[in-house]
Amino acid sequence: MTLSIEHIAFSHSSTSILHDVSFSVPNGSLLALLGPNGAGKSTLAKIIARIHKPSDGSIRLGDANLLQIPRKQHARIVSYVPQSSSVPFELNVQESVMMGRTPYAGLRPRNKDYVIVDAAIRALSLEPLRKKNLSELSGGQAQRVLIARALAQEPEALILDEPTSALDLRYQVETLELVRSVSVERRIASIIVIHDLNMAAAYCDEVVLLDQGEVVRQGRPETVLTAETLSRIYGVDVEVRLRGEYPEIRPCSLISAKRRIPVESA
Repeated sequence: MTLSIEHIAFSHSSTSILHDVSFSVPNGSLLALLGPNGAGKSTLAKIIARIHKPSDGSIRLGDANLLQIPRKQHARIVSYVPQSSSVPFELNVQESVMMGRTPYAGLRPRNKDYVIVDAAIRALSLEPLRKKNLSELSGGQAQRVLIARALAQEPEALILDEPTSALDLRYQVETLELVRSVSVERRIASIIVIHDLNMAAAYCDEVVLLDQGEVVRQGRPETVLTAETLSRIYGVDVEVRLRGEYPEIRPCSLISAKRRIPVESA
């Protein structure tokens, strides 16, 4: 089923943050929410996760309005991976991932829940950390636990708010490859808030470019991520070249600087 964001508006303390935001994400696809700081990306992610309540609009998956269904039902449909997480009591990795099964099993896990949690832990390469407390983990390790917990929910829609920001390059690549493959194999409609334009171009089926709370463009990365559009939205001149089928974005200032650096002869 298609995840449809329809005419979403949101204000905070009389300041308008989002204005008439609409786009859709087919199941089995990964969409990137892009835009400069303050564009409203994380706010929109939290609205889909029902952390924030919009002033107008609806979010639908098939015939269901996700903003109106019971929260337990919503938790079975939508998984949300925040930028960071804190819990009021100490949990180890397995217990944290098991929290993803709460909408189904409450506080009494079944055999099926342990099987699903084990699979999520293996998928995120967390087996050696299974019995470690979250307080003992690095920021990148803790972020992978959050993603494993979201996968354990077996959602129909997956919302990730900057899930790679605390990860090194290896785990950034592994995480994006995992999210993409899971989205395709499980037919999940996935949205990722991400700042890295090149990673978004390489791994996402479509991108939505937000600026000042409005959708500027939506479509394939190679059609949306143009030099003219990005230079205007981000306020810095960029060069965009196709590397195979993916666009590669580089700041023009970096390109000019490299050209000015003399090359020493051997």
